[in-house]
Amino acid sequence: MSSELPPGLAVVIALLCWAVYALFVSVRRAVHRRGLPPPSLAPGRLEASQGEAFREICRRAASPGPRVEMTDYFAERGWNRADAMRILAEPIKHKLIRVSGWRFGGYSVTRKGWSVYESKFIWAGGEGVHISSASGGFVVANVNSPQAVAHGGYGNRANGPDIPHQQLIEALRADARGATPDEAVRAREYADDLASAVDAQDTDGTARILARINALLSTATAAFTLTRDLLRPGS
Repeated sequence: MSSELPPGLAVVIALLCWAVYALFVSVRRAVHRRGLPPPSLAPGRLEASQGEAFREICRRAASPGPRVEMTDYFAERGWNRADAMRILAEPIKHKLIRVSGWRFGGYSVTRKGWSVYESKFIWAGGEGVHISSASGGFVVANVNSPQAVAHGGYGNRANGPDIPHQQLIEALRADARGATPDEAVRAREYADDLASAVDAQDTDGTARILARINALLSTATAAFTLTRDLLRPGS
């Protein structure tokens, strides 16, 4: 006796499953949007924030599919629920990420999104980039600022000398070529993040990225000589 379902019944079951999922998505969207606070993110920060959030989701997921929780990341940056939904609207629209689970703050990376992450953010060098929702849709734009200046020191010291951002970005990318694969990926991503923060004139974001660079240097191999020359201990 055959255990296969009749073609018509299989179609009906598939449609019912689709309808149930569509209802789930609709109810979840309504719940997430209920009682939204007013957006607090400055308009000029939207594009850079999209790129930063997308990269962080990819870092945490490490591959397409797994659900990652981002509420701590939103809180660290001072983004309320309305800000987060506005920032991630473009990546979701272009199917780079998707909302995952019932509670607000869960996301997963799609295969398309992971492909973009691999091709645009895990790379061997070139100009700094971030994701933008300009009129053409989801694009990559150069954001390096040769005149930009960072203020910081090794070990996240606040009394270090002024350091040209562009010089630090180039040093990270150069050092990454001789680093271990894991360190190289982190260095290149931090260089991209720093370029985005500088372009957006985001002082707080720049300070956070400098802290991440300092943390990398504290455990990295001897490959990072150029970067350490700029962020010396005690400077």
